[in-house]
Amino acid sequence: MAELAIALLGGRPISHPGVDVTGRDVLGLVPAIAVWATITLGLILVGRRISTIDVSRFTPSSLRGDLLGAVAAMVLVSPLLTVVPGWWSLAVALPLLALNQIWRDQARSRQRFQREPVTGLLDRSGLQVGLASLTESDVIRAHPRPLAIVFINIEAVLEVSRSLGRSMYEQVVAVAARRLRHVFGDDRVGRLAGEGFVILLPDASRQRAREIAANAVRLLDDPVELDGIPFDLHPVAGIAMSPEHGRDLATLVENAELAMVDARNTGRPTEMYRATASDVTQHRLDILTAMGDALRRPAGHSEVVMVYQPQVDLATRRPVGVEALVRWTHPEWGPVPADELIAAIESSHIMHMLTSHVVHHVAGQLAAWNDIGVVTRASVNVSVNDLRDDGLLRALQTAVAATGIHPRQLMVEITEGALATDLSRITQAARAITDAGFALSLDDFGTGYASVQQLRRLPLSEIKIDRSFVSDFLSNRASQAIVHSVHGIGRTMGIVVVAEGIEDDATTQALSQLPGIIGQGWYLGEPMLPADFVEWWRKHVRD
Repeated sequence: MAELAIALLGGRPISHPGVDVTGRDVLGLVPAIAVWATITLGLILVGRRISTIDVSRFTPSSLRGDLLGAVAAMVLVSPLLTVVPGWWSLAVALPLLALNQIWRDQARSRQRFQREPVTGLLDRSGLQVGLASLTESDVIRAHPRPLAIVFINIEAVLEVSRSLGRSMYEQVVAVAARRLRHVFGDDRVGRLAGEGFVILLPDASRQRAREIAANAVRLLDDPVELDGIPFDLHPVAGIAMSPEHGRDLATLVENAELAMVDARNTGRPTEMYRATASDVTQHRLDILTAMGDALRRPAGHSEVVMVYQPQVDLATRRPVGVEALVRWTHPEWGPVPADELIAAIESSHIMHMLTSHVVHHVAGQLAAWNDIGVVTRASVNVSVNDLRDDGLLRALQTAVAATGIHPRQLMVEITEGALATDLSRITQAARAITDAGFALSLDDFGTGYASVQQLRRLPLSEIKIDRSFVSDFLSNRASQAIVHSVHGIGRTMGIVVVAEGIEDDATTQALSQLPGIIGQGWYLGEPMLPADFVEWWRKHVRD
């Protein structure tokens, strides 16, 4: 650097082996440096625009700081400059510097906008991120991950603001926030406008949520003492459960706040949100309308995703098929539980639309798998109303003709409860389906509707033992007797038997002693997106 300064001032040239730089040469770099600085600042501004930060908020001093940061970053990439010859090195380095600036701005933005300034707790944006992190795997779950929202109000602290000023009010609120943060952690507690604290409780049952909410209220029951003066908070809490009382943060907080109001009006420390019958009816109508809209709009089809849960031969641990499961993620509500979806749409034409969509989607996926050597079959769930409608068979035949898959690769799965509605008509529809070359599976067998006589009338290829008998197979002798009986009936009638809901190795080992039995459950393979299933399938076929 000293030699460079001497050369710049017109002194002796820089002389090293193979290097001869004079002051004139150095001065010749000034225009290039100016161009470089201009381009770098331009890239920084563009980067800020891309990262949605308001450019107008940045002063000349902050821009100078960023430019100095860019110069420092240039030093760090100096090895790159020695490898890439000539001015092309700057062309390579500048985008890297711009990306570095974008990342720095985004990091600053996240730090600024996800924390509430008075207490340091999560703000609404931070709570949104926290909720999203807890529910990120819901897209493959039939039932979204349960969680609770606790809304705690300390309305009494408003009197502090009115009588002693905003500064004292904020100190009291900050002490209350520290108590909650100490117990629940930085990433689970937030503060919204006013006197409302929000606690995120993942995997909490209703009873557990009540207990934790009561504990949180007790944390704030003790007066906050500042300068020797005690301040009572009089906290109360409301609780909302996801997905039962909502899925998005706004709905959950709103319902938890309503429950809090009930608690304050009744004099109780905590209260659970209570949905009325009209709320449930309106919720189902909302689901019905939204699903119909999603199926009618091509863009809405991306909301409906198919996941595939493997079925495995328990003796060999090799895959024999999949069950196709529909997952619907509403753009505002988030993932909608499958049972809520079906309950809302089953009696309407929307059910037929969804079934047709699923059949064509699954057939296309099977064809795509066939092309890469992953040849398997998939079972598709249909409703009682689907079986009463001729459109189901037409949808199956159209899907096969369009994709070129074999009809036996599609298995139609009906629930045992369907047999209680109209056995004669269901049997007729089932025979039409199997006569067309498709397989038929009976789900939830053993729950009390079907008799052996009814099984004899249906052209079944598969029976699925209800998970309630599989979950306690090792400990319940009655469940063991039912599983053995169903397995024996299936073997006698030439019907494949599938045990659903296998969740551990011990149950897998015990059931594998039954010849020819197929297993399905999260222990053997969770519901997967198509690409993940291909990787899983190849591993298990190879093994």
